[in-house]
Amino acid sequence: MLRSRLLALPAAGLMALGVVSCGAVQVPPAPDATDPVCADIMLGAPPEVLGLERVETSSQGTAAWGSGDTTVVMRCGATPPGPTTDMCTTLTDGNGVEVDWIVRDLEDGMFLYTTYGREPAIDVTVPHAAAPDQPSGAALDLTQLISRNIEATDYCIGPGEDAEG
Repeated sequence: MLRSRLLALPAAGLMALGVVSCGAVQVPPAPDATDPVCADIMLGAPPEVLGLERVETSSQGTAAWGSGDTTVVMRCGATPPGPTTDMCTTLTDGNGVEVDWIVRDLEDGMFLYTTYGREPAIDVTVPHAAAPDQPSGAALDLTQLISRNIEATDYCIGPGEDAEG
């Protein structure tokens, strides 16, 4: 029987992508993956993200779409980010539903999107290969799900704005 190992995680807390054992993508759970809200998020996760079909994952509070170097992974229960100088953007779906995301372009060929102002937080990793022209599409595909299940308590602010205005 072929066994695969979890890859070592970089400091940013990314998950090992594309490692398959018995058909499941190996994804370490986020610290608060057992939060009951995460169960609702997983039950409501869409069958497709970026046109990629949902696949089985190895851990609670995780979902994945695609395969190999185009696997998009979502982890519920990530540590909510505090104030940061990283890029924070508001993504709005076609129905006017908004979710704020901290966006990081990582050195390993991934974009990391982390919800901002929502608890528990959601991490979404998008390989450059999965969406070279529009990586935010994965986060947009999850906007309704996140907004419906996790209330926003804080929002992105830009340079010159204050947190109250």
